[in-house]
Amino acid sequence: MSIKNITAFSVLSDSELFFLNEKMVSKQFKKDEVLIKQGAIAGDLIFLNSGIVASIYSNQSKTFIRDFYFAPLIFTEQESFLKRTMCKFSIIAVTDIKCQLLSNKDLETAYIKIPRLREVAYELLMNGFINISNRLESLLTLNPEKRYLKLLNENPQLLNRIPLKMIASYLGITDVALSRIRKRISLKKNISLN
Repeated sequence: MSIKNITAFSVLSDSELFFLNEKMVSKQFKKDEVLIKQGAIAGDLIFLNSGIVASIYSNQSKTFIRDFYFAPLIFTEQESFLKRTMCKFSIIAVTDIKCQLLSNKDLETAYIKIPRLREVAYELLMNGFINISNRLESLLTLNPEKRYLKLLNENPQLLNRIPLKMIASYLGITDVALSRIRKRISLKKNISLN
């Protein structure tokens, strides 16, 4: 995948895209590997080419899924990356992934060389804000079953690629509650088919 395939980057010329690609480092991570560790400082923007990652907040013995990221997508722990503060959550590979990394330093160089890149960054930041806002709205206004159905509708590949325990954590429920919800949905489908 090339960053050219990400809509926000379509405003950049081929030479500008080439310059950005030259600054990036290609990497692969295996399932369960940590890309960004909670408590560290996020040093890279991550251009996810394939696979799924999750942002995870750990507090003593509990782990909470903050979000899932699906390719193609650009992400990082934004507050840490921008303010150079410690990450509040970790980002781990849910599946094997391929990605490209752009360091904070190289991004600053790219901003100087490609002034329009700030517009691209702003658009990506706004998209991230809208996604977080939608997630919060979902948590506040939908019951767990409706949140589960919405998640499946938006990302049907979830059931095959992400452990149910992680999905339950993302929804803010226990895996036992998720099992009940799935059973109820299955019964409703069977009744409607008859």
